[in-house]
Amino acid sequence: MSAIPGRLLLRGRIELGDFPVDAAWSSDGSCLIVAGGEGAVLRVASSMLEPPAQIGCHPAGTLAVTWQKAGRLFATSGQDGRVLLWDSRTWQARPLHQGDEWSERLAFSDNGRWLAVGTARALRLFDETGELRQLFSDHAGDIAALAWRPRSSEIAAAGNGGARVHRLEPRPESRDCPARGACLTANWNADGRVLAAGMQDGSLQLWNAASGTQTQIPGLGARVFAVEWSANARYLAAAAGSVLVSCDLGAKSAQDRQPIELKAHSDRLTALRFRPSGTWLVSAARDRRLLLWRMGTSEQPLDAHLLPDECTLLRFSRDGAQLAVGDALGGLAVYELS
Repeated sequence: MSAIPGRLLLRGRIELGDFPVDAAWSSDGSCLIVAGGEGAVLRVASSMLEPPAQIGCHPAGTLAVTWQKAGRLFATSGQDGRVLLWDSRTWQARPLHQGDEWSERLAFSDNGRWLAVGTARALRLFDETGELRQLFSDHAGDIAALAWRPRSSEIAAAGNGGARVHRLEPRPESRDCPARGACLTANWNADGRVLAAGMQDGSLQLWNAASGTQTQIPGLGARVFAVEWSANARYLAAAAGSVLVSCDLGAKSAQDRQPIELKAHSDRLTALRFRPSGTWLVSAARDRRLLLWRMGTSEQPLDAHLLPDECTLLRFSRDGAQLAVGDALGGLAVYELS
């Protein structure tokens, strides 16, 4: 049977034996590293033909994982206060940081040279050798999100009062992107011109790095826990409560740039992710529905799947060919987008 365009095809699902809270694809898409809520660090083959292999753990719970975009290194953090740097050639780890406070935000830069670690109000930047290169500890509140600006040495740390953008090269410097209230999430668009942040008060904040201007999009109705950009930097999607909102920021008229509510979920959204290429968007919610959208073509989902339980994570592989879906029952599924 030939595949129908615009469909998610289930390749397989396996039981992890732990609650998946985060995951990262290897640079070649052959496997995933999964952060288990009870502490396991798991390696899962993308073929779904082998059982998951536990390669390590963070006692009391693993919190985050990130992998170099085109490299062999990945990092994990946990409730034990440790941040570990792993080498996928040996599957061995070495400690980067140990503290009393958890490091919940990890992010590799696009070029893989820098690893950002957000711990409470402090931002630490390590190089590929694991050496600490920069420490920024003067943030107004706890860091809620980290976002590397594409093709640059700039990183945004979002939290209470807006976002602070740190530039590493040619010399370290910082600038503020102020906002009233707390930022919960932040993302740069693909060309690095606009930083979008989801706010506790149910609004979106947009900072244009080129012009220095700021725009607010109010009225999403609930705190905005996720903001995602399409690969062409035109569409912005946001999740606020049970509401999925799409903004066509490339439209010619101001009216066409207004947010559109995409009504398909009946409960609070839990995950949102754009494919790395094209305008495909995947959303999931506590109603257990996994939906596929294509921005700019329809205000209705093109495909829908019912998950065993609510979705805990969505992660596309680097090439966009595979989608990992974690669920609250401790399962991990891999889909292909036809």
